[in-house]
Amino acid sequence: MPKVIVKFRDGEEKTGDVMLFNVNQPTFQLKVDKGGGVSEMHNIRIDAVKAIFFLKKEEKHDTLLRTETIDNSTYAGTLAFKLVVEFPDGEIISGSTLKYTPNAAGFILIPMNPADMSERIYVNAGAVKNIDCKRLLGKILVDQNKITTGQLTESLKYQHEQKEKKLGAILRENAMIDEKQLHQALQKQQEKNKKLGEILLEAGYITSDQLAYALNVQTENRKKKLGQVLVELKYITPNDICIALATQFHKQWIDLSQVQIASEIATSLPEEVERALEVIPVEKKKPDVLVVATSQPQTPEIGTEISKHTTHKIDLVVAYEGYIEAAINLHYPHSH
Repeated sequence: MPKVIVKFRDGEEKTGDVMLFNVNQPTFQLKVDKGGGVSEMHNIRIDAVKAIFFLKKEEKHDTLLRTETIDNSTYAGTLAFKLVVEFPDGEIISGSTLKYTPNAAGFILIPMNPADMSERIYVNAGAVKNIDCKRLLGKILVDQNKITTGQLTESLKYQHEQKEKKLGAILRENAMIDEKQLHQALQKQQEKNKKLGEILLEAGYITSDQLAYALNVQTENRKKKLGQVLVELKYITPNDICIALATQFHKQWIDLSQVQIASEIATSLPEEVERALEVIPVEKKKPDVLVVATSQPQTPEIGTEISKHTTHKIDLVVAYEGYIEAAINLHYPHSH
């Protein structure tokens, strides 16, 4: 029997095992443990419920805290809608679903955060104050020359000029690459920002005005990446970025703010490699696969570069860049 937390519309909560739950039935049975080996059955009316959280089985894992292994995590890319549900008491939950209609009596959400304690959540639509529904993308953008707005174009041009001036001086001083390589690297950075901005724009997470403003802000804070600027401006959350990228590039994703990576895993790549590529290993899967978190799934060269420093096969998952940086600093604390 699935273990659940039942939250009622009147604020009460009950934890127990659910029996024969059916969204089309008016009632369901909840077995509540009273302690001392004693339990009692409750007949619950579904219209009295606010939400039912179906909990994951409690399994310990040596690498990841409060989550299943990456390969068994819910993959946002297979789902069609992201819903943000607000209740009258102020509680907000979010997740994804294959099917949603506004007139449904209730619906099932799949948490998009792999670290969520719930496997799925039933929501009573009658108990909801507001639902924000966004369509998730299911295809890869192929038009690299697409221009979103005139403002975006000008912002990217200015950003390119500013970064070229700063980065070019450093590279020439150290004689690390030639001008052709510099141009190629700057072009890739420009395309990366444009692609991330377009993905978030197309997915409905931000507006064109918000993107243009964020790009302008970024030109004044050249050390910050576009995703970090968007998060700091509170236009989106770190998970929004992960969900959009994971969906777009058919990758799994992980919330690094909610997991604890074993030190021997996190440091299994050289520090200079992790910092240069902005990646961090999060898990080893038998027999020879290393799961590595990146914020740039749109850059195929990352996997190739990582492979030069390990004998393991590489499985890339998406994570927020700010959390990756924090995790690297946590496990390599003396050099930042």
